[in-house]
Amino acid sequence: MLAHHDTHRDTGAGRDDAATFLLLHAFPLSSRMWRRLVPLLAEEARVVTVDLPGLGASAVPDSGPSMAHVADALVDVLDACGVGRCVPFGVSTGGYAALELAARHPDRLAGLVLGSTTTELVEPDVPADRRAVADEVEARGSTEPVAGSAQEGLGVTARRERPALEAELAALIAATDPAGVAWMARAIAAREDRTAVLASYAGEVQLVFGAEDEATPPSRGERMRDVRRGAGRDARLDVLPATGHLTALERPAEVAALLRRWTRR
Repeated sequence: MLAHHDTHRDTGAGRDDAATFLLLHAFPLSSRMWRRLVPLLAEEARVVTVDLPGLGASAVPDSGPSMAHVADALVDVLDACGVGRCVPFGVSTGGYAALELAARHPDRLAGLVLGSTTTELVEPDVPADRRAVADEVEARGSTEPVAGSAQEGLGVTARRERPALEAELAALIAATDPAGVAWMARAIAAREDRTAVLASYAGEVQLVFGAEDEATPPSRGERMRDVRRGAGRDARLDVLPATGHLTALERPAEVAALLRRWTRR
């Protein structure tokens, strides 16, 4: 199976009863960040990648910036692909989108995988800071104010051993529509704390973090695991050594191995 649209790509061929992965990328990137991971999953699972609203090939929405709009747009993609339930793997901002799916459309989830993200309104996505970034991007008509994300998204090991990754990320950011970056930055700023959603979500939860992630350290994953346990549930926490914020980009084989547990049921 391979279906390619401007804003999403549907590939792979898992069992009819196997969950579909919905891969949700980080800000201010696009679904291109998954290009190394998808081939490692597609032999065993159906995989849908999508450019979040305003980013990649997705148009800048006419509506006001919100994670609710993002989640509803993702449901439209699932409907277009004929996917009933999925396992979203959301990294960073993609994690906010996955949590919003759990809040608004829990019936569409067969599980929840959150990477390098948080349920809280904390650094590096403090609302006032994101609104300021949006204002600066708009004023300059350029993605330059978020260009530093190319370096910040990688761990020290990746920057030392795979310097080409930083250039790849920089190119993705430079190719992004500044208006879309501003819209998504404001959507991030407008998000709600989703700690209660994580606590109440009835399905299985997996957390994936990088040991070298300074922006969203593994302690955030520990807090989310503790939230689940405090609600009488659980969450699996995997911390990848020598890995930064963008785990799936830096260590695609290791991340694929962690995700395959969803395909072997």
